[in-house]
Amino acid sequence: MRKKERERLSDFGRDESGKMAYLGDHVRLADGHDRRRLLATLWAACGVATAAVVAASLANPEGLSGCPYVVVPYMLQFVTMVWVLWGMGRLSAAGERVRVYVRDETVGALPRRCVAALALGLVAAVGEVVLLATSATAPAPADLAFLSCEVVAAAALVALRRACLATTWEPC
Repeated sequence: MRKKERERLSDFGRDESGKMAYLGDHVRLADGHDRRRLLATLWAACGVATAAVVAASLANPEGLSGCPYVVVPYMLQFVTMVWVLWGMGRLSAAGERVRVYVRDETVGALPRRCVAALALGLVAAVGEVVLLATSATAPAPADLAFLSCEVVAAAALVALRRACLATTWEPC
């Protein structure tokens, strides 16, 4: 077990009825912010980013046909988007009162995950541009669609990161 996981175990114990329960700290959104509005904002940005990443592969550009410096960063971006979706799902299932460690592992980690997905998408887009610049053929519509999807994904990931960083929490 990792150190953080071992430390988290000390927050669990028996409650008054003798059942195992979480006895650690909980937090909720500060300043009366609406949880539904926050989740709607986060899910909208996450949905746009995910749809753009998936649409980029459906465009079937030349770079995704075996060019390793486009395929590898794109596939890593795809995996990172699954990681972002996992965090969003976990935050959505947490409820109104959120355990501190869940908040740290979701809203606290989502900005770093967004930066990772954004960086990998930009590397894939730069790889596609390099491939197009070194090839003798003109860019196909699929190549331009791939690049525009990566731009949309980047904008949505920046919006998701900003929304996560703007949330404030208070103990409850």
